[in-house]
Amino acid sequence: MATLIALFAGLAIIVTGLAVYLHRRPDGRTETVEGLLVEQERTARLRAARSSYSSIAMHSTHGLTVDELERYRR
Repeated sequence: MATLIALFAGLAIIVTGLAVYLHRRPDGRTETVEGLLVEQERTARLRAARSSYSSIAMHSTHGLTVDELERYRR
């Protein structure tokens, strides 16, 4: 019984520690205009890549050309 209580107490301590760590870490937001523009460009490229590499896009075409692959390798 004491082992079971110790196990649950240990798990509770680990979960609490992870919650505190995740809450206190920096969120990575940018504060400059250049950083915001970089984030917007990256988000737009990711959105385009998601639609280009979707299951429907892959199975309804001949695949990606070399030019399209080079565009997403940056």
